[in-house]
Amino acid sequence: MNPSMTAAAGFLLLVLPLSVAAAQSQGGTEVTMKNAPGAVTSVPVRMTIDPSMGGRIVSFTLDGFEFLTGTNIHPDNFGSTFWPSPQSMWNWPPPPALDNKPYESMQKGPGLSLVSEQDLNTGLQVQKEFRPGTKGRIQPTYTIINSGTESRKAAPWEITRANKGGLLFFPAGKTPVGKKHFDPARLEVLNGVIWYQDEKERPSGNRLSIADGSEGWTAYAIGGRVLIKKFRDVAPEDNAPGEAEVSLYVSGEADYIELELQGPYREIKPGERLSWSVEWIAVETPPGLVVEKGSAELVDFVRGIVRHL
Repeated sequence: MNPSMTAAAGFLLLVLPLSVAAAQSQGGTEVTMKNAPGAVTSVPVRMTIDPSMGGRIVSFTLDGFEFLTGTNIHPDNFGSTFWPSPQSMWNWPPPPALDNKPYESMQKGPGLSLVSEQDLNTGLQVQKEFRPGTKGRIQPTYTIINSGTESRKAAPWEITRANKGGLLFFPAGKTPVGKKHFDPARLEVLNGVIWYQDEKERPSGNRLSIADGSEGWTAYAIGGRVLIKKFRDVAPEDNAPGEAEVSLYVSGEADYIELELQGPYREIKPGERLSWSVEWIAVETPPGLVVEKGSAELVDFVRGIVRHL
């Protein structure tokens, strides 16, 4: 299948080879050569994507403050990647063609577009598009492409490795917090919001909790800043088998946590695509704002940002 053709959406998308693009003052792309790392900016945030490493987001900064972990923390599990869900489709490790092998990169307007090779086991490809939004916002859009000969059911799955020591919170959904594979992390539900305060010290073993959210956002406060993810809320009945809308993995082996989101579980017939977007927003917390578990003013602060178009 030609990855530049979106037949399921009913139109033709033309993509051109990536060439030198000048940085724009408020938003745009910065690249040096085809398939080299490129940056998408929406002042004051900057997102760097490396096509040679699975099209991963390898850096996300707010005025130079880094939210993501690098290879100095773990040689393989770093930055923000994307997999098809459920994990039972491919077990472990993730399909290299989708997770860490080179993607073909292209310039698309003010953003970047990248396409993976086909994973021969699942028949799937992944396309990633990164576009700058309004001030401090960048939107990745992930598309699962069925390039095989058989129908597949899958859900989009974004996995973001973040630095330790922050406070994760998001509105609670309809189902209780659960666990998967490992002992659960210490999530608490206070006044309809799920909270997790990460400690600098590693746990004695890996931890993994799953949860249903609501309102379509999560937030991770760290170092006087907040990384907010905005997305379309997914009902529990639309989750992939054994999965959930929001997952938190805390590594017992290296100094990072994983902030994970999943989209709806759908059938993808041969030649069809399933697209899903997550808006990344980064802001500084105002002086005097209470940043701790149960802080109603912190939740209201994030809600105000999420609702501001």
